[in-house]
Amino acid sequence: MATSKIEFEFSYFYPGFDQQRFFDFLIDIEWYTQSDIMLGEISLEKPGKDHPYGLGAVRKITIDKIKLNEDIVGFEPPRYMSYAVREGMPVKNYQGKFFIEPQGDGIRLRYIGSFDPKLFGINWLFKYIFRSRMKTMVPIWEKGYRTYHNLSK
Repeated sequence: MATSKIEFEFSYFYPGFDQQRFFDFLIDIEWYTQSDIMLGEISLEKPGKDHPYGLGAVRKITIDKIKLNEDIVGFEPPRYMSYAVREGMPVKNYQGKFFIEPQGDGIRLRYIGSFDPKLFGINWLFKYIFRSRMKTMVPIWEKGYRTYHNLSK
């Protein structure tokens, strides 16, 4: 019996944010690692094609005891970036996609996460955990963007 991919998504509107500036902030792993706003560390294991953090880049992420290796599999500045986790997740074939679209006086960030089931019966729990975790990043990204670009509220 074939198993189907499990998917979740959320979106959030950031008033006053600029699409290109948000994209630049989102992909800057050096700032991310040095900031006390963001959680964990990211290192570049292999640079991407046409941009160090672009298509084909390999990143290593460490957040407490969690260690992830991910490949950048989609990169279309300033509107889209996606990654695939190669190892470190309790599910198979995790992929995260960021869509950043101008909307009115700001941007709409849409995130879609997906994975293949690994353990029968608890995939609803992983879906809930992953979606909740990504949603907790909304205020962190807002604060990070403002700090990165030296903006006041």
